[in-house]
Amino acid sequence: MKKQWSKLSILIGYAFLLFSGQAQNEIQSYSQLTEIASKMLIGTDEVAKDEAAAIQLLTLSADNNDPHAQYLLGFAYKRGMGVAVNDTKAFEYTEKGALQDHPNAACELGMLYQEGVGCKLNFDTATSWFLKAQNLGNDRGGYLIGYQHFKGLGSIEQDYSKAIEWFSNSAYPMANHWLAICNYFGYGMPVNKEKAMEILLTNTFAVNSEILVEHLDQHPNLLDVGIQKDNTLKATEFSTTKINEMLSAADEQEAIEVNKTTLAGEWKGKLIELDWSGNKINRSFPITLDFSTNKDTQDLNFKANINNKTSDSYGIFLDDSFYFTDFNMELPRLYQDDRRKFHLDYTVLSANSIEIKEINNIHYLVANIDTKVLDWSEPGPPMLVVLGNTKALTDNGKEIDQALIEALTQLQDDSFITLYPNPFKTDLLVQYELAEDSNTSVEIYTLDGTFKQTIVANEPQKEGKHLYHVDGANYPQQGFYVVKVTANNLTHTKLIIKE
Repeated sequence: MKKQWSKLSILIGYAFLLFSGQAQNEIQSYSQLTEIASKMLIGTDEVAKDEAAAIQLLTLSADNNDPHAQYLLGFAYKRGMGVAVNDTKAFEYTEKGALQDHPNAACELGMLYQEGVGCKLNFDTATSWFLKAQNLGNDRGGYLIGYQHFKGLGSIEQDYSKAIEWFSNSAYPMANHWLAICNYFGYGMPVNKEKAMEILLTNTFAVNSEILVEHLDQHPNLLDVGIQKDNTLKATEFSTTKINEMLSAADEQEAIEVNKTTLAGEWKGKLIELDWSGNKINRSFPITLDFSTNKDTQDLNFKANINNKTSDSYGIFLDDSFYFTDFNMELPRLYQDDRRKFHLDYTVLSANSIEIKEINNIHYLVANIDTKVLDWSEPGPPMLVVLGNTKALTDNGKEIDQALIEALTQLQDDSFITLYPNPFKTDLLVQYELAEDSNTSVEIYTLDGTFKQTIVANEPQKEGKHLYHVDGANYPQQGFYVVKVTANNLTHTKLIIKE
């Protein structure tokens, strides 16, 4: 091992360089001092690690206008390396280095503007510094512009094509990594797994790519993760196809007013993670949301369970949005390219543009979800919830349990009228489906005509399914009853037995 230099020997060496005739000029001397200080900051075989001494030497070089020292000192102040974190000094020194066309300082200054560290957050200014860094030879600058467009960060518009262009023109290893991800998942281009693997396998300077290759080999069907393949639409189960069908159907239904009353209750369904463009479903997770009135504030409490993690707090409903407090969730990463983190921690901020629609007597809630990824201090990908209320309302305003609705849908009944249960003792559900808008009547009576009850009296009804709850507890006798539905002068009848 090489002999390590002590702090004293470095200072003596510096003085010798600075004041002896061997030093060609002052700039060269400060540059050499910065090189030694940078080694001292992290520790090498030649130089013992001493962060405090390194900061002193870097400060001396930086204050004498050495751009590399200014970059390193700004980096140290931002991360608290050998010195207390100081955002103002981090920005001050980094900017000085960047203005002297130091490539790394220019790129780091872009990061400070993007994060709002020591300055006002400004994505446009950040992009201009990333571009300058790229032009000065730091390929990370071009990669970071591509990353901005890939996710649509801040004021930068999400655009896969621009992201791919920047990734393709950058030699930075992580640019190739993200280019492979675009190929594998079809972000902004057709899915090309072979091309993705080719890029990853040749991206030798990115550990992330090596880890991702292992993960993709172990999970060849990664694109199907989290999507259930079912053939029925229930309040608690949605496949990708059925989600799209439900959303399309909801667009055609008249919206129910969204307020604290209509939000109250338990909702079950899916939290759906979209790709960054918001056009494709990546995966989905089961979620339960239960809203209840806070008696003290008259706002809403909520209890949420997602991926077996529960949050229980309160929020504020304003216009068509609900703003959560203390709603955190942990989701597995879509793909694994970092062995240190297999899950990501999110804060759920709000449910926006909430809509409630009624389809086949079930209330469905659809909302966009805003999240923040705590691990990266970035907005999460676009998400939405598609939820069904666990209680359904019949056309005559009776709240019934979801299990009864599901029992009705499972009946193999090709007739116009569906009755449940049959025989019945007290409660009876009457369901029928209109092929077109119709004037409709619904009646129930005994075979001998001694009893008759009118449920619907020649009312205009829209096409689709209609469901009525009938309280038959006080029907006068056991035995057969006739259920008659008349729609546009066409009569349909069915018999049912009261036990």
